[in-house]
Amino acid sequence: MAAVDLAEQLIKKGGHVHLMGIGGIGMAGIAWLLKERGFCVSGCDLRKNRQTEWLARNGIQVSGAHSPDHMTSEIDWLVRSTAVPDSHPEVRRALDCGIPVSRRGEVLPALMRDRTCIAVSGTHGKTTTTAMIAQTLGCGFFVGGEISGIEGVARDGDIMVVEADESDGTVAGYTPDYSVITNIEYDHMEHHASEEAFIGCFVKLIEQTKNTVFYCEEDLIARRLCAPNLKCKAYGYPETPIQLPIPGKHNQLNASAAITVSRTWKSEPEIFQALERLKPIGRRFETVFKEKGIQIISDYAHHPTEVAALIQTAQELNPKRLLGIFQPHRYTRTRALGPDFPSSFQGLEKLWLVPVYAASEQPIEGGTSADLAVRFSKDWKNRLLQFESLEAAWQDIAAQLQEGDLLLIIGAGDIEQVAVWAKSYPDVPGFQ
Repeated sequence: MAAVDLAEQLIKKGGHVHLMGIGGIGMAGIAWLLKERGFCVSGCDLRKNRQTEWLARNGIQVSGAHSPDHMTSEIDWLVRSTAVPDSHPEVRRALDCGIPVSRRGEVLPALMRDRTCIAVSGTHGKTTTTAMIAQTLGCGFFVGGEISGIEGVARDGDIMVVEADESDGTVAGYTPDYSVITNIEYDHMEHHASEEAFIGCFVKLIEQTKNTVFYCEEDLIARRLCAPNLKCKAYGYPETPIQLPIPGKHNQLNASAAITVSRTWKSEPEIFQALERLKPIGRRFETVFKEKGIQIISDYAHHPTEVAALIQTAQELNPKRLLGIFQPHRYTRTRALGPDFPSSFQGLEKLWLVPVYAASEQPIEGGTSADLAVRFSKDWKNRLLQFESLEAAWQDIAAQLQEGDLLLIIGAGDIEQVAVWAKSYPDVPGFQ
């Protein structure tokens, strides 16, 4: 990929790099790795968050606004998040000034070219699997989530385990020493026009992996792509349950992947001891409130398969009532996977549905929360509640919670704010 080659040349050159959208998990991690490689790093983001605070504490200058004026003669390179379009004034100014511009997903593969790299890919489970491998090996990492008790989302090292992103196709830019394919299920319709194009990214990753591809034999597509290839090695459900501090059948598969990969460097006792002490990822079955007989769990699930796995895991806790609030993520995904969503919520007694988190997209016909609501059967009458804001939905939920309830906060957008409110339940906006 020529864009990755350019990024590799710019990394070798060094200088001052500016990152647009630096507060995003992926951008913050790249900012940190570039700083550790000796770059002078600055960035901008419209919102302050834990990532911008972490970067600022560590000497990276972060502006709270985007401006073409950031593009001065001191800037040698501009890196932009996926959400920033080519037409943005800051990007246009950079190009007019002859400053090279790269996308986030082009920079990380380039950063890995002089490291022993383990690229973790797949539609579901990448973040958790990456975090598991990082902790079993004690190596450098780049992860798309916050690991409890570990500051930051990236750390440089001679061995690097990184979350390779299929959302924009840049997973095909990696030439890793090892790779992991957790599963392959069509997603990110905003970038991939067809399932064939989506799968093609993983085909390219398999071709470009230098040593071993570890794949989940439980996944039909991963098995079809990998089983005939001699450099591919399968993993699956363990014969006996792996001792983990996090629940869920899907996490047994994630741990199985981590074990299979880590055997290259570590002994079995070392690996299993690390997994028993595993620090979990935020918003992956994260308990944010547990008092008065009420439990509230926040989870990043935003694909029907992930939602179904989440509910299955929650049912293992045997609540009196299992409730959920869901924020769909992207209009394109909501329209494309709309028929699959209703059945994924089976097991919930009641569901609060809020508007789609746009993620920089414009509304499209068939892709709104209202469009999704009509796909639910008559069985959901009086159990599916629609609200026009997170705050209004949370106020209604808080008024109805009772002893024995387990509430799931589901989605990948700013529904995380509900988890923040839930931590101080019953003191919520407008609730008496």
